[in-house]
Formats: sequence, C-alpha cells, structure tokens
Amino acid sequence: MRKNYFIFILLCPLILISQTNPLDLFSELDKSEMTTDILFNHALSFSKIATPEHDMFSTNNFFQGYNELAAADKNYRFKDFKELKDAAAKSRLTGIIPIGLVYSEFEVINNVAFENGDVFMANGKLRKSAVSENPIFEIKQKLFAAPFRDRLKHRSLNFVLDGEFFVNTTQDRITDIRIDFDDGNGLRKVEIGQVISVNYSSSGTKELVFKIILESDDIFSSKSSIEIKSDPVINGSREAQISFVSSYTPDLSAYGESVSYPGEGEYEIFLDTDNGVLDKPIIAVDGFDPGDGRTIIDIYNSLSYIGTGGSQNFADDLRSQGFDIVILNFPVYTRAADMAVIDGGTDFIERNALLLVELINIINTSKTGSEQNVIIGPSMGGLISRYGLSYMENQSLSHDTRLFLSFDSPHRGANVPIGLQHMINYLAFGLGANNIVELQDFINGFAKSTAARQMLVDHLESHLLGGSLVDFDPALVLPAQHPWKTIFDTNVNGLTANGFPQTTRNVAIINGSGIGNPYPDKLGGDVTPGFNLLDDSFTIDAGTSTVANLEINYTPATASGSQLVSSIAITAFGFPILSASANSQAFSYSDGIDAASGGLYEMSLIGGTGTGVTNDFINALNGEFFNFIPSISSIALEITANGEIDWYHDINIGSGSPPMAPADVIDSTPFINWYMPDNNEEHIDLTDQGVAFALSEIIPETLSEGNLDPHTIRLLKNPIDDYISLSSSILIEKSKLSLYDLSGRQVILKDLGSWQSRKDIKIDLSSGIYIMELSANNGKWLTKLVVR
Repeated sequence: MRKNYFIFILLCPLILISQTNPLDLFSELDKSEMTTDILFNHALSFSKIATPEHDMFSTNNFFQGYNELAAADKNYRFKDFKELKDAAAKSRLTGIIPIGLVYSEFEVINNVAFENGDVFMANGKLRKSAVSENPIFEIKQKLFAAPFRDRLKHRSLNFVLDGEFFVNTTQDRITDIRIDFDDGNGLRKVEIGQVISVNYSSSGTKELVFKIILESDDIFSSKSSIEIKSDPVINGSREAQISFVSSYTPDLSAYGESVSYPGEGEYEIFLDTDNGVLDKPIIAVDGFDPGDGRTIIDIYNSLSYIGTGGSQNFADDLRSQGFDIVILNFPVYTRAADMAVIDGGTDFIERNALLLVELINIINTSKTGSEQNVIIGPSMGGLISRYGLSYMENQSLSHDTRLFLSFDSPHRGANVPIGLQHMINYLAFGLGANNIVELQDFINGFAKSTAARQMLVDHLESHLLGGSLVDFDPALVLPAQHPWKTIFDTNVNGLTANGFPQTTRNVAIINGSGIGNPYPDKLGGDVTPGFNLLDDSFTIDAGTSTVANLEINYTPATASGSQLVSSIAITAFGFPILSASANSQAFSYSDGIDAASGGLYEMSLIGGTGTGVTNDFINALNGEFFNFIPSISSIALEITANGEIDWYHDINIGSGSPPMAPADVIDSTPFINWYMPDNNEEHIDLTDQGVAFALSEIIPETLSEGNLDPHTIRLLKNPIDDYISLSSSILIEKSKLSLYDLSGRQVILKDLGSWQSRKDIKIDLSSGIYIMELSANNGKWLTKLVVR
C-alpha cells in the first residue's frame, strides 16, 4: 500500500515537514461558546477518554489520558507527566503504590460541526465559519483511575489514593470513593491519602473497580487491572534472597559521570537436590532487563526448555547432578548516597560487572570443597561476566572459575532496526501532549538507557538533527553507534590480551544461525535487506478522519544506496498535520544488519498494555522478529583492524574444542567451543541441543569410577550425531559398550570385541546426555556423552 503523501515526503529535502503543529490546531478557533476550560483534541487522542463506552484503563492508559488532558487544561490543574513517572519509581522504595484518579468534564468539537462546514481548516488552523450559528462543542464526562504500577511481584500490597494525582475539574463535589481490589472484600470506602492494605490469595490478573458518588447522587465507575506474578514451587532447598552493595566502584568518568558509585544487586542460592551443600556453584548472571521485568524466580523459570521428556528446566537438571545455582539480578533501586533511582537492568555494564566480582568473592568464601565456579552469562549477562572475570584477572583477584559460558551475548554489539527506532521514538516523543506513553518505556529502555548506548551498533541519538529529540539529520544515513559503545569496548578490551578472561575455558551458545540462514517473515518468506516491515494506515479517530500512515523498512543492501526506513504521515480533518521520515544507507563492506542471521527479538514485546493503536501497530507488521544479537556478534568473531564488520560473513571456524580450521583475522573467536544452530532462534531461547552442549561443558567429561588410564583412551568427538568414535593407544581386549540415560536406564549394549587405535560405533539415540561405559579385560572407562 502506498499513499500520495509518501511521494511528497520522499521529494522533500527535509526530514520533518510540519504542515501543522498538532498541538496548535485550536489557536484560531472561536471558543466563546465553551462552558469548561478544557478543549480536548480527540482527533489525536490515544487514551480513548472521549469514548463513552471505554471504561478499562491500564496504568499506561491512565498516564496517556492524564497527559492529554493536562495539555488541554487552561487552569493547569494537572501535574507534569514526569511527576507521575517519578511517583511510580518512588513506590519501589516505599512499597506504597500510588493510585491516580481523574474525574473531568471537557469539550470536543462535535462531528456534525465538520460535516456541516461549521468548522473548517485554513492555513493549518481550525476556524469556525463566520455564518454558522450552530453549536460546535460537545461536553464529555469521564472518570478514569489506575495504580501507577500494574505488574507486581507480591500478593500483599499497599496502595494509596494519592492526593497529588487526584483531579476533579468539574463543579460537582465527590462525596464518596470506593474501590474493589478484586481481593474478595468487594467495594471498600477509601479516603484520599489513606494507605490501603490488600492481600491476594492467588496470583494472576486482578480487575480493580473504581466508583465515585457525587453530591447529586450520580454515580460514575471505571476499571483497571494489575498482574500479580506467580511464585512457583522450586524443587529442593532455597536460600533467602540477599541484597548487597559492591565494595568495588567503577571509574565511569569517561561517560561524563562526575561521581562514580558502586552498584546494588541481589542474589539467591538454589542448593543442589543431591547433598544440599554449596560445593559446586554455578552463577547465572541476568542480562538486559529494563525496569527489572524479570525477578530471580523469572530468571530461574527462563531456563526451561522442551526436551525429549517434555518440559524441563536446565537449572533443575544441573541441581540434580549436584550443582548449586546462584542467580544474580540487577534490580531497580534508590541509591542512598544521592537518592537517585537506578534501573540496574540497564545500568552501566561496568558497574554491574563489579557486582558480579563481589558475588564471586562471597561465593568463594562461602562454598565448601575445591570445586571451581561456572559462570553463565545470557544476553548482556555475557558482557557483564566477561568484564567481571577479566577485571579480576587484571587486578590479580582470584575468581576460582573454570568455565565461562556466554549465551547469545552481544560481544560485537546488539541491533534494533534503525527504522523501528525512528518510528517508535517519534510516536513516543514527537506528538507533544499526544505522545504514546506506553512506547516511551521501550525507547527509554531499548535505546536511550545506559546499557543500550553501550551495546547498539546503530543508535538513534547518533542520527538526531541538532537540538531535536526526534528528527533525524538527513546527512547522517550510515550506521552510527553511540559514543558510549566505543568507551565500553575500549574498557573491556583493555583488561586482558583479547578482552576475554584468560584463565577460564570460554565457550558459547548462540541463537543465530551458524550457517548464515535468513529468518522468516510472517508468511514464511525470507527476510532480506530492505524488507518492508510495515506499510499500513491506522484510523486514530473516525469522526475527525484522523489517520496515521506508517511505513518501516529494514536497512538496505549496499548496492541500494540511501533508502527510506521510516515514514510517518498523519492527517486530521482531511488535511495533513504531521509528516516525518528517515533514510538509511549500508556500509560498502556489509549489507544492512537488520536482515542478517542472529538471535531474534519478538516484535510483540515492544508495546505495553494500553492503547489499541499499539496492538494494531504490532498486528500490522509483516514480520514477527528482528535480528537482535547478530551471529557474528554472539560468536565474537575477531574483526579487522579498522573495525569493519560484515554481518553476513560466512562463519568458518571449524568444529570447536579447539577450532580445527586455520584462523585468520576474521575467522577466529575467543571461544574454545560453541553451539550454533542452523536456523535462527529467539534470543536466549534454550533448546534441547543447546542444553546438551551446555551440560557437556559443565559436567566433567571423564567420570571418576573408571580404572583405565584416561590418557590412553578418548572420544574423538563430543557432542556426536550418529557415530561414537573412540581412539586408544593400547589394545582394548574383549570390550563391551554400554550407554545409560541420566535416569540410569541402559539404552545401548554392544559387544565391540578387541580393538586398537580407532573404533567407530553407529548409534541411533535421541538428543541428550548419556553416560558411556566401556568395559574390557584390562579395565573400565566411564565418560559423559552428548548426542545432538
């Protein structure tokens, strides 16, 4: 689909064409007939507060309506939008969740006025016809309310109807306010400023009902909802969750931080289900997590996968083998030194890495025995782990760690399509009072957060026209990272010879294709450079004919030159009121990154829970995923001295442990072994094959019960597919091969006879971990075998 507006946009040399300021449509309109002080722009409203039948308001919906009314109120009875967000953040410290409530009368231009020509557009302004005697305004009444946080971790909660965010713009006096919290206690009378304790007997979605009674005895009601996260039963022993402050402080002066502070984190230990003693610690480090959306239990549950026996959990598997799981989380916290609210899940990688250093010291002091640690770093957790371990080696601190497992981590950078960044940033921050607030969290987390600036290879802030928060500079079309990424890369690479820990065995699981396969669009076709992600029209308000025409394309191929990647054209009252666009061009040495193979991010996770427009936007996309962590990045291919990265480079690094192929400048990796799927998978999605690889690395290969010298016999390859290949430097006499699954059930018994040098045995087994026993006249040998 193409609209005529787009031809006009493409021919225009400016990135922004603002025919009409959407916030200034009413400046020339005769308002003498108004009876309220609020003329509401329902043409560009995303909150639905002008829709009588709409009575369900999520947290973001409430924020949206509050912000839109605040811009229209001539009497300034509403707080600045930032104060709402600050109050929501503060509630994490106080434990008391604010509830905002608005009862308002406001006016809109009635639809008949446009149909009859009583109101018309001239020179970008709405005006009333000089000959019209018809009323052009219509009064609306609305009650809407919501808690300032709607995804909560606990069943026992405290709320307060906050007087700062209680607004009544009418002449009517509210005599009674009641709220049903869906806790079984029905409607309860509440007072402004009263702290209300609510206890839920179960997790899940809870529907809140708000009712007000006016002095006139009129009753208005509204609804909202919250989600109480479940706390599932975890097998075995759990230690108490512990919060801690690092004793190490990073130097963040290169980022412009005048004062550097240590970080604050939290961890929990899940002891093994064997002896229940902390003696084989595996530390799992949380990754990129805006707003601490993943609790420690969520992180534990994210280790679930579908195995040969159905739904399984990687942490459960490890604990059954005697390993203890330690989960490190980076919460949202208020720093005591300056009362700043810090989102740990998007904080400086260096600061979080020094929290890991502190935790390693704690675990090393607490554990019994001599077993060395294993560190697992999924997503950004891999960067945190890499930095933390390298820092300890640089500072001559003992990390006592034998294995570092990186799981789809952005060692060469992460990607969010620049067209998507431009589009969402504009809708979130470029519409003034009508900014779509639920998209702001995505931009603030995925683009403008500290960690995003340190990781993204193409960053919207590096394309902005001077002084603008949303408009791209038409001269800046090549991919450009934020300066903070360069600083971080310099910091981590300066710690050791190659920027990775030197005394650990470094291995990697990636979710991107290892053979360069493309990922599919919604219809199953291949996504290629320049792929059209979106080209559709969205009706914002039918009565005023307000329509948004949106187009997004992935970054183009090198040969295509500069191409459109984002276009926004909004019309209202039959006239264009806002247009914006952005172009992108690939480097000469690589096609655009968006279509390259990599760990995939699901598009449906972009939006919040509020406006229908966001849901419509997601549903209209032609693709379900974008390349978030390129395969080249997660396998950490070494790049040329000038920093050029071909995101489509053929990964040819051998079979691992160690790499068998000769290394060259761009075909080498700091990892000694790896698992790379043929097809692209969702980012940090565990598969049976990935788990099998991880277990093969974590569980020591040769078991202690055998009495054959382990130096005389070995597996030539592990993991395997359909052949077991053994080599021996001595004669193995009258041998038998037995394979057992992890439950102890024998699945294969074969008579191998006597042999020497090499023996190949064909097998047919499901993917998984097996114990192999080779028994012979001259001894017995046990090892762990992984079948892919």
